[in-house]
Amino acid sequence: MEKDIVALMLQEYEHFTRSERKIADYVLEHQEETQYISITDLSSQCGVAVSTVSLFCRKLKLAGFNDFKLELARAALPARAALGAPGSEITAEDSPSAVMCKVLAAAQDALNSAYHMLSEPSVSQAADLLRNAGQVVCLGQGNHSVVALAAWAQFSTTSPKFKTIPDSHMQTVILSTLSEGDAVLYFSYSGATHEVLEAAELIQSRRAKLILVTRYLHSPASAYADVVLLCGPNEQPFQFGSTSALVAQLYVVEVLLSEFIRRTPEEAERCRRSVGKALTQKCI
Repeated sequence: MEKDIVALMLQEYEHFTRSERKIADYVLEHQEETQYISITDLSSQCGVAVSTVSLFCRKLKLAGFNDFKLELARAALPARAALGAPGSEITAEDSPSAVMCKVLAAAQDALNSAYHMLSEPSVSQAADLLRNAGQVVCLGQGNHSVVALAAWAQFSTTSPKFKTIPDSHMQTVILSTLSEGDAVLYFSYSGATHEVLEAAELIQSRRAKLILVTRYLHSPASAYADVVLLCGPNEQPFQFGSTSALVAQLYVVEVLLSEFIRRTPEEAERCRRSVGKALTQKCI
């Protein structure tokens, strides 16, 4: 039987360097918390470099930190099942009514969490950047590209300067032609994918502004952002882009939209009247 990641860490403990033992000690003491933190937060908690965490994961024959969190979650499954965690995880014994209640509770928790995580000064700063930008590009990867599309759909009814594009190659094209007065609204739960880091570096090289909507304040992409808007529930590694995380980000979109309209009421009203008149032609 293959050893789980906890047993493997204990087995290899004597072969770890001093820095790697700091990581192992922290993970063994905070197994549940480690499933929900970023690689940057873990390196900060352990007082080691991010590269050390990556090497630690590879020493355990894993592809990287996300792979490590998956294995950590897999090791915790038996314990979590034994505890039962009433009112949270959906089980095979649940009725449709129970599933409906649990999904509703998860969505409500995500919204409450997003409200408390959002910083009023950050929201105000982001809204000002959107108002003053020459053009605003709404972007995201994976499930969060849906949020970027929704953000563009909402904002495009208030101003023609909002754009989006789903194709990754064309995203690179549009980012490489940004001007200093432009802004990018980027949605990324982890803030630690290759795509968001490549985009952030390109945005910075063009001296444009980056508004990052993410779960982690100290994510790698946050270092490039002009404004970081925090939101999102503690997503389990096996969820791979939960609906609750999307709900939280859509809440941020609605907050930014409302603030943008409040700052540009005449332009927004003029644009919405034009859009509304055109759309009425499509109704039967």
